[in-house]
Amino acid sequence: MQTQNTIIYNDPIHDRYADFYSPHEQLQNWPGEMNQAILRALETIRPVAMDTDMLQVLEIFRGHQQEHFFPVLDPRGAPLGLIRERSLKSYVYSRFGMALLANRGQSRQLESFLSDCPCVEVNTGIDQVLQAAHRTPGSEGVLITAGGCYVGFIRASSLVEMAHEQQLEIVRRHNSELDQKSREIQAVLRNMRQGICTILPDLRLHADFSVHLANILEHDHLAGAHLRDVLLAHSELGPDALQQIEAALMAIIEQDAFMFDCNAHLLPTEMAVNLNGRVKILELHWNPMLNEQDEVSRLMLVVRDISQMRQLQQMAEQQAHELQLLGEILAAGEARFTPFMDHSTAQLQSCQRLLEQAAEPLEEQTQTALYRHLHTIKGNARTLGLLAVTDSLHAAEQILQEGREHQQAILPSDLQQSIQRVIEDLAQYSRIYNERLRSFGQKHAAVAVSSELWQQVQQLAADREDSQLLHLLKQADNCNLGELFSSLRTDLNRLARELGKPEPRLAVPPSLSNCYLHTAHARCLNDALVHILRNCLDHGIESVEQRLAAGKPEAGVIQIEEGLDNGLLRLQIGDDGRGLALAQLQAKAIDNGWLAAEASASDEQIAEMIFHSGLSTADQVTMISGRGVGMDAVRNSLAELGGSISVTWIGGRNNVGYRPFKLTLELPYPSDAESV
Repeated sequence: MQTQNTIIYNDPIHDRYADFYSPHEQLQNWPGEMNQAILRALETIRPVAMDTDMLQVLEIFRGHQQEHFFPVLDPRGAPLGLIRERSLKSYVYSRFGMALLANRGQSRQLESFLSDCPCVEVNTGIDQVLQAAHRTPGSEGVLITAGGCYVGFIRASSLVEMAHEQQLEIVRRHNSELDQKSREIQAVLRNMRQGICTILPDLRLHADFSVHLANILEHDHLAGAHLRDVLLAHSELGPDALQQIEAALMAIIEQDAFMFDCNAHLLPTEMAVNLNGRVKILELHWNPMLNEQDEVSRLMLVVRDISQMRQLQQMAEQQAHELQLLGEILAAGEARFTPFMDHSTAQLQSCQRLLEQAAEPLEEQTQTALYRHLHTIKGNARTLGLLAVTDSLHAAEQILQEGREHQQAILPSDLQQSIQRVIEDLAQYSRIYNERLRSFGQKHAAVAVSSELWQQVQQLAADREDSQLLHLLKQADNCNLGELFSSLRTDLNRLARELGKPEPRLAVPPSLSNCYLHTAHARCLNDALVHILRNCLDHGIESVEQRLAAGKPEAGVIQIEEGLDNGLLRLQIGDDGRGLALAQLQAKAIDNGWLAAEASASDEQIAEMIFHSGLSTADQVTMISGRGVGMDAVRNSLAELGGSISVTWIGGRNNVGYRPFKLTLELPYPSDAESV
């Protein structure tokens, strides 16, 4: 019977395999796939049939003295195993075997002498062939079949060679892959825009490093160079810091990976270096390279030059800062910004004169005057929303505050640097205003008129007795109080949001819209109102929770009342808060030695303490209040213009030491300055 892909042996003679063809001849017409490595190792070892007589098999061995075994096949040509010459001879030449042969007895079949031998198909992979041989220890080799029929044999020695070739092929393939990866790594190191190197245990650089690293460090011979020579020595770090870095590296390399975690914080992630007269900002990334024992065998250092990025970042930050200043100027409005700048510049000049003329250390009177100027500028700046200057003002105030609290001597030099910082911050506002905003209004800008010319125009109007012209000239040289309070209302709402309180209702009498003050008096009044309204909102009006608990609406009310009396403009300002903290004021005044503890003080005497420099009922100093300078500055500035400020009671003291009050301000007001 013959089927496709099957080789049938039909030789009818007893030794049907006497003319066994070579495997290659038998496989000439084999249609299936074949493993070429198996074909190269195949040998022609003739087989014997299972039913061959033992004596005839011995004759076959004598005819093939070079062979000591033969494959044994079944009638279809499938291999059953091997017959070894020594096994067959041992039996035939034994006494039992000789007796059987002498008596012409039936000898044993070949099946009794078969030895196991692995068998695989001609298209089997090398790995499977070697595995089959490994499963049968001591085997002579491997039987090869095609479609189940024997075609040849691969000896054990050939299997060893095949295994050796396979290992060589694996090594060649791995070497090829390694070469390819090495070429890829070298290509990456040549072309990548980062500096990469490996640090050896002696802190020298490995021979393999990225080309860009040489460009970053401006060094042509990095291979084997010490890290100190090519990087650390060019940094702006001190000797102690550099020694600490090297000690940390030595403590990490060739140690357990845990040591990297313990010392990584000592390795700088950013470093400024001076290379050939150029300062570069380098970003450093340190990465451990672990071996099989989980030890740090080397360190990989990735270096990136971020100098240009930092320059762009600084430019972006500068632009963002300028946009912030521009937004604050626009929010304040040109009409209020320019007077603030003029007034603040004048006050800072006064501060500088005080410091130049002051004795060392600063006297208390000088400190108080400096306090007033700085606190007034800060209050006005916060009111207008010019926040970029408040930090430097707060820092300058803090020097005076700490000297007062700790009773330490303050030298003029202690304040000069802080005040210079304030001047520089204001100069930034001025520069932004002049460069970005002033040019937009030049088409319609008013023509500047000297004070001498202005007086001549006023005198001319008086000589001509032109009442309408006189009225217009007075209006041009004065400030409308209604507009002043309108701008303060906007500032007050901004401050309320900053304090986290509802916007208060500012009740201003309509008659103020018809009142005008000279510009100098209006500026003084504006400064006073900034301090007073800020105190109303921060100290007087309670938090939402406290107001609701007291049965009050969430939003507070600040009431303004006005009147004219004997050439004085009188303004009364009060809020619906809890009142003046008389008990707290008295306790702080006693602590500071301004009131005697054993003496009884009237409410009026205690109330006068709010005008004492350095006394405040605030629990802590903030950017808004708490230094005890505001009301002192208000009284002093009003007094310089012939005005005054005092406390007016509007009720009695309650059981927790508070008493409702109003502040009464008076300023000179000429009779002809009323409404037009």
